[in-house]
Amino acid sequence: MELLPIIRWLHVISAAAWLGEVVVINFVLIPALSRFDRDGRKLFLVKLFPRVFRLASVLSGTTAITGGFLLYHYTGGQFSVLLNNMWGICMLVGGGLGLLLTIFHFFIENRLGKKINVIRHSGSDAVFREVYLDIKIVPRLGLLVITTIFFLMMYAVRGM
Repeated sequence: MELLPIIRWLHVISAAAWLGEVVVINFVLIPALSRFDRDGRKLFLVKLFPRVFRLASVLSGTTAITGGFLLYHYTGGQFSVLLNNMWGICMLVGGGLGLLLTIFHFFIENRLGKKINVIRHSGSDAVFREVYLDIKIVPRLGLLVITTIFFLMMYAVRGM
């Protein structure tokens, strides 16, 4: 099948880019956000983070869709084979975590996007403080989960 290598590369590249984005958020954007004064933080948050959220949506969605296709292809639709060996267990746990992280991302992004619009239009300090706290915590948890997924998938594909 000629399409399979393209889908596999699309999956790997989007997953790596998603991990890279989460790393940049945690180690570049959040520390930069913390260095601004109150007004600078609001401007930085309102201008940059909606774009970051959209990119994460594209990357996580692409990773989940292509991953689901690959999983179906490699199991022949017989998902019970995932329980038979370490490859399957790593795929099941990693894929499950990836799907949960993707779903969680879409819910959190939608909620934070609405709050950022409130900040953009009203300048509410209370909403800003809430979003700022979420922006400092949620990506750290996401980094932990997505790194775990990467190690599980690397082990499943190549072993130790």
